[in-house]
Amino acid sequence: MLPNDAAEDRADQIFRIGPETLVASSSTIIAGRVSHYHKDVLKVSQPGSDGFPLKWKITAELADPVTLKGSSVPQPIAFSKLEHSFMSPVPTQNPRWEQDYGELVPDGAVVLFFSGADSQTIRKVLPGGTGEQDLGAMVKDIVSIQRLTDPKERIRRWLGYLSSASMSEGYRVALRSLAHAGAPWQEIEPALRNILKQAGPSPDVRAFSFGFVAFNITQNTWEAHSSAALDLLCTSFSGQADPRLALRNLSSLSLVLHYTSEQPAQASRRALREQAVKCLRGWASLGFADKDLAEEYKRMRQQYAIQ
Repeated sequence: MLPNDAAEDRADQIFRIGPETLVASSSTIIAGRVSHYHKDVLKVSQPGSDGFPLKWKITAELADPVTLKGSSVPQPIAFSKLEHSFMSPVPTQNPRWEQDYGELVPDGAVVLFFSGADSQTIRKVLPGGTGEQDLGAMVKDIVSIQRLTDPKERIRRWLGYLSSASMSEGYRVALRSLAHAGAPWQEIEPALRNILKQAGPSPDVRAFSFGFVAFNITQNTWEAHSSAALDLLCTSFSGQADPRLALRNLSSLSLVLHYTSEQPAQASRRALREQAVKCLRGWASLGFADKDLAEEYKRMRQQYAIQ
């Protein structure tokens, strides 16, 4: 995939925005169960029995409310939500992470996010998920760390959360929060190295962590340590045996190449470009066991003039 403006926007959304962003900007958060569920179909793919819903509105009430942040809200709590089929031709405006939670279902878990001075204006309604996607449990964890007033203690807690996360999104929340909190590279590097090196975290977590480092190199997040961050990526990439994960890592490295190749060329980025190119040349010299990797590397060589 070419690292054009759209790709950069997607990277910005993935590596900057998550549940923690919504939690921080919400005055009150209440979890519960969907009751009095009602669905009104607003748009179908085509008339007749062969058509399927493309857009609909859910109206419901919150049962068994539990306040996760802020103050309790007078009951009954009624809410509504517009939903779209994944087949809808209209792209969703929701952040990437929200799309993973799917649709509301009768008696299913739900989390309501409130804003406004009165803390009674519902700004977001999300399915609560279960197990690996238990949004309510994650929100509770996020609130407990975000409420800490000592910045150093907050970073310490996010590092602890990163090492003990039980959900894939938990890793992503912790990494984004650490970057937002200005965690020094020396403090975050051991955890990142462990994630990229170990087989324990899921491939999605490892791919995200790799891309997270690449993205933050392009944002100059760790300033004087950008070369060390890129060296960590190169070490991980060179030893990657999974071709599917290697392909995702290669796509992330293209973010660094794009950043260091922007015109007019900046001398301060030249060393990073040379470091990235050396890494890729060394990896490519060993040959390709996967044709998709070979084709993607060929495309990158052409786009970024890698000799």
